Amino acid sequence: MALIAKDDVGNVHLLNDSWKLWYWRFSGTVVPDVNWTDNLHGLCEFDSVEKFWSIFNHIKMPSMLTTGCDYSVFKSDIKPMWEDPSNKNGGRWLIKDSGLLDQYWMDILLSMIGGMYDPYNDNICGIVYNRRQYSKISVWISSSDTNIVNDIGSKLKHFLDTKEKLKFEKHSEFLKKKINSHKKKILAK
Repeated sequence: MALIAKDDVGNVHLLNDSWKLWYWRFSGTVVPDVNWTDNLHGLCEFDSVEKFWSIFNHIKMPSMLTTGCDYSVFKSDIKPMWEDPSNKNGGRWLIKDSGLLDQYWMDILLSMIGGMYDPYNDNICGIVYNRRQYSKISVWISSSDTNIVNDIGSKLKHFLDTKEKLKFEKHSEFLKKKINSHKKKILAK
């Protein structure tokens, strides 16, 4: 089903990139044979302002999701996972819950799809909203170059109009911590 009638094509405001909305839901049990990606579902894609609003006016705000669920919006050719080649060498800006995450979610989404991170728009991969006991938003970027990271971080703070401290985490460092933590759990058993 087309979200925009073919006659209205002249009135469509195309975005510079095509984006995809993803949904992840924890199955409730840790099953050795179940892969993390089995719980990840690509819901829909959008490449225009009109398609964006036709989707986001009809889905739950992230804070209304069941605890243990995630929303992600990534460029259509990038999956919301560290193993994706576009994410591999980058990292993520983390924004912790301050009671404003739904507003931050929309502000960041609009700045991303609107190409507001010039000259580093190509380095923006996507955004993840993790709905947990302590929810957070992370903005994923393809680079860990200090200049790119700092410029994107400054723009994020500006768009969010916040004085809160944002934290950047390289994917490679996070994965090392996660692996070491897992090894310690195994040794402790």
